[in-house]
Amino acid sequence: MDLDLDLNAVLEKTRLAGMEAAARIRKAQAELQPADVRQKAPGDWVTRFDREVEEGLRSALLQALPHSSFVGEEGGGELTEKPTWLVDPIDGTANFARGYPQFAVSIALCVDRQPVLGVIVDPSRQEIFTAALGLGARLNGERLACAAARPAGQCLVSTVFPKPDAPFMDDYLREFGRVLKTYGQVRRSGSMALELAYVAAGRADAFWERGMGAWDAAAGAVLLREAGATMQAVDGLPLLQSQMLVAGSPTGAALLEKVLSHHPGGQDSSPHSSPISV
Repeated sequence: MDLDLDLNAVLEKTRLAGMEAAARIRKAQAELQPADVRQKAPGDWVTRFDREVEEGLRSALLQALPHSSFVGEEGGGELTEKPTWLVDPIDGTANFARGYPQFAVSIALCVDRQPVLGVIVDPSRQEIFTAALGLGARLNGERLACAAARPAGQCLVSTVFPKPDAPFMDDYLREFGRVLKTYGQVRRSGSMALELAYVAAGRADAFWERGMGAWDAAAGAVLLREAGATMQAVDGLPLLQSQMLVAGSPTGAALLEKVLSHHPGGQDSSPHSSPISV
């Protein structure tokens, strides 16, 4: 990957764009009306503010990095080898629509289809997670590191539930059952971006999901890598095309992958792995 970018400068502009988007979201939540919310598909919600926030981010990010491309959850686009922004303006829209304070702005920059910069902003707590290739991961300016190894009974594992009509629901429910029987704590907040940020920050040990979009994973992938954690496409596809991801501290991710695959001895082993490139 040939990076002819001042990542420090681009990261700061991205951080400011994320903060501005978060401020718009806080203002929008105070104005939200039932007519502003609609269901795109079973379990998948959107508000008129999703598109408004995305358009604001498109303008700011393309200005921050001229000649780049933009892919948004609402407006679409194509990820190519050229510098491309991957954006979810409100990750956790259903939470946002109900006033449940677990949603985020997720922004990633990809070069050669690989995420090199990520910013995740929590408007409710005003937490700003930032990372870029070789520059480390930070929360409100303080350096982040993933969790140390610990026994499964002391681990906190998070996930994102599939949509009700997901074709892989039965497989997921079997995985979920094994996870519940293995780990001391299991969480589902409704925002994949925040779950990945929490793994990078050491608040959770591991995470898995099925069937999410590239914009859900890209920013978190950079945070994880720079915090010493790992993210792996279990189905063997390129990371941003994968339909099943496992993330975590090196030991946390390895153990979770064994549990999910029902590997013999998965609950009691203490596997070791190294962070992979993402």
